Parts: sequence; structure tokens; C-alpha cells
Amino acid sequence: MHAATLAVALAPAFAPTLAPAFAPTLAPALAPTLAVTLVAAVLTTTAAHAAVEERDWCVVSNPHFEIVTDLRERKALALASSVDRFRVAASALLPGDVNARRAASPTPALRLLVFKRSRDFAALFGFPRISGFAQPSLRQSLLVFGPSPSGKLNTIAFHEYTHHLLRSRVALNLPIWYEEGFASYLATLNVDKDDVVTVGRGPYPLLLHLLKKPKVRAEVVLEERFRVDWQRHDLKDVYTLAWGIVRFLLHAKRADGERHAAAVGAFLDAIDRGTPSPLALREQLGIAPEQLHELMLRHYERFQHSQPPVFRFRLPPHQPSPFRYECLDEANKLLALADAVSRHRPERARALYERLLEQLPGHTAALVGLSRVQPDEGEALAIAEGAVAAAPANATALVRLAETLMASCPRPTEDRCARTWTQAAEAYARALSLDPLRADAALGLGVFHLHTSEARDALPHLHIALAHAPWSPRIHFYLGHALQRAGATRAARLHLRKTAHWHPDPRWRQRAFKALDELAEAEGP
Repeated sequence: MHAATLAVALAPAFAPTLAPAFAPTLAPALAPTLAVTLVAAVLTTTAAHAAVEERDWCVVSNPHFEIVTDLRERKALALASSVDRFRVAASALLPGDVNARRAASPTPALRLLVFKRSRDFAALFGFPRISGFAQPSLRQSLLVFGPSPSGKLNTIAFHEYTHHLLRSRVALNLPIWYEEGFASYLATLNVDKDDVVTVGRGPYPLLLHLLKKPKVRAEVVLEERFRVDWQRHDLKDVYTLAWGIVRFLLHAKRADGERHAAAVGAFLDAIDRGTPSPLALREQLGIAPEQLHELMLRHYERFQHSQPPVFRFRLPPHQPSPFRYECLDEANKLLALADAVSRHRPERARALYERLLEQLPGHTAALVGLSRVQPDEGEALAIAEGAVAAAPANATALVRLAETLMASCPRPTEDRCARTWTQAAEAYARALSLDPLRADAALGLGVFHLHTSEARDALPHLHIALAHAPWSPRIHFYLGHALQRAGATRAARLHLRKTAHWHPDPRWRQRAFKALDELAEAEGP
């Protein structure tokens, strides 16, 4: 799918509905609108953890997502309803459709772990200066957040959900400044009682202050491609400017009266193909990067005493999703918290898994999780083998066993590793026979065939994995490599370029550029 309509879907489609905001409800601070903010000092870890684990945790679910939360039932259901309306409204603003294979899965594609108290989120994850984060996955993506200092949850939920929607539906990769700015932009979305959607409000006084007395200029934000973090940036300033840039591109007019939004699709496509954002701004929008800050200042100064125009449209027709509400028992509560924290705080997750296993020895999901956070490869493999022994027909346990087998012997061409990789492939194949929608098993089989047999055998599996995760530079690398070996050089080049330009790890980018050089040499002058 060509994705040049990402921004154009917002502008020309709704241009006739531009109107002043319903009310000048200005956010008193950045947090309610942009989701990333400074939070209160972290509590002592032990006390906060005990409070989190001892609280009642419940789940609200529908076919699209599930919310695991310690909120009371009324607030949990209200949040779920708001998120579902946002899903419908935001989907109307994005190109493409939800992947049919993913939609058919019995497991919701998204889990939201929502904390009643921001201090619990900060303490459990060790993130003292943000309110939430998004974690994409082939199996089930995760959004984790607590309330902003003002106590609001909806806008943070909308911000993080936008990250998931972009990765689920959009085929192009976005620089971090645009993705965060666009997520902040959609976080302002509101649906009134008449199903009229408004999007485009925000903390304009704060933005104008930053433009007049900049600690960081817009062209500096524009250069960020892979990550923005609190070690290198004042997140409040960077996120506000990112939002301001995106809103400027979607709403502001050129000198001839046409809006920049008409060319934003081509601008994003150029960036996706590897053009640096400042150069794409100059080539596609005719804006010199060093002039962007002043252009934004002049644009927003026009609205010092009023809200800038917003987009309005009617909520698309939809069937409201019924919600299921139930509270978790002790084991599933510990499992949900451990799974959520495992990537960022593996030592904490390990303690939670072990506590669960003390209560329920042989618990398959806990064994799988414990294997993932075990730093010793041999022990990780032994635990994964135990999980499969406890549940031979558990697809997740089989996938984990296959992962640990491959990791234990990373050179499949060596004789000693051949049998290990064959065992891994057998486990992946069994997982797929149990659950044909397992994209992680499909990826594993693709990698196996790519390294041990014909590249053409790998292609069907890698295409399945990419359909679930078009955002993944790693999958693009394997698919490009398979296509290169199969002789499909033009398609191979497209996928390898995705990795070369978008993998956050420079080592992977170097591998992709090396493969591209080999393609060029093979084709000759």
C-alpha cells in the first residue's frame, strides 16, 4: 500500500469543515495533551511495588483491545468506551485497513496496562519523567501509562494508541519527531454527544512561548529520526515543538493560499525512502529548514487571542463494541504485571514470575516469561523446555523454545548447530499448526529457511510476518535478503533500504547497506 495519504487524509478530506474550536479550553500544562511530561518524584521501589501487586486488577476487553487496570469498574468502563470511540474516529484519519489476519486472531492485537496512580507507573518501570510508552509486538502490542499530573487519562491513552494505529495500518516509517507530534495532535481528539469529532486543539500559549524564547529550535527537532529521550532532551519542549510542527504542516497555508498539507504525503514518502527531514522539507514543501521556526512563529502569533482553526467531522458509522469486565485472580495479576515490565525491568519481572511459580509450579505462561528474562542462555533454554514439557500443545511455549534453541547456536551452517536449528524449525511448525496466525512463528520459520535451505521457501513466511509488522526494519532485512537470493533484486532493494534507513541499531543499518552494495555490484555498471 502506498502511504502518501497519511497527512492528506486529514487535510483535503476535511477542509470544508474547518471552523473555530467549540470553546477555548486551553490546557494549563503540556501533560494533558501531549502525554509525555515530568511526573512526581518516584516513591521507594519496595513500597510502590507492594501497593501495585496487592491492589485489585481487572480487565475490560472487546475484540480490538483489552485494558488491564486497577481503576474502579466505572472509570475502567468509561476509559474503554472513550478509547473505542477514539479508535473509530482516528481510523477515519489514517490510510489503509487493519490487517485481516491480525483482526481474525482471537487475541486482541493490543493490551493497555493502565495505572490509577502515576507514581506506581513511575516506580514499577523506573521511568521518572514520562507518563506512558508504546511497545509494538508481533503477538500483542502493549501500551502502558498512568494519569498525567492533572489526573487525566484519555489524552495519554489516545497519544499512545496513535502509535499502535500507525504501526498497524501505515506502511511507511516515520521519523520520531513526526510520529510523536502526530500522536500528540490526535491526542487532542474529542467526540461530543452528537458524535461530532474535533481535532486540533492544544497548548498554544506554551507553544508560542517556546517559539518566542526557544531553548531548542524547530529545525533541531526536525533532525531527530530514531528516538527522543530525557537524557538528551527537555521532553516537554521537544514534544511541544514536534506537535507544533505537525499542526503547522497540516493546517498552515502557503503564500499562494494553498495548505502545506497537500504536499505532506510526498514529504513523508521522501523521508521514508531515506531523505533527511530537513532536506525533504526543502524539496517537497519548499520550506528552508532554517526558516521553519520563524514561519511557525508568524503563523501561531495570529492566534494569540483565539484558538486556531480545528478539523471537524462526524464520527463514522460503527457498531459499538460490547465490553467484557472481569477481575484477575492472583496468578493472572502477577503475570500481567511481569509481562508488562519484562523488557524494561527484567530483574523485577523475574521476581514476579518466580513468585507466581511458587504458588503454581509448572505454570506455562510464567515459565515462558521467566525464560525471556533469564540472562543465562542455558538456563533460559532449560526453562523453555520445561514450559513445553508442561504444555506440549501451547503455541507460545513452542515459539519460546524455538527462539532459545536458535539463540543457543547462532551459526546454523556449523554441523553442531544444524540439529538445533532443525529442532527449532519443528517447534515453530508445530506452533503454526496450532495457531496459523502466529506471526512470530512465521518469522522464525522464514529465518530458518533463509539460512538453511532455499530462499524461496522463506518468502511466504516472511511475507506473513511483514503483514503483521510493516514497521519492523528487522523483518524487512530478512525479506530483502531472501528476495536478493531469489533473484528479485528490485523488490530486495526496497526492503533492504527500509532497514538501512530505519533500523535504530547502526549495526543493522550497516548490514543492510552492505547488502545494497552487493546488489549494485552484482548488477554491474
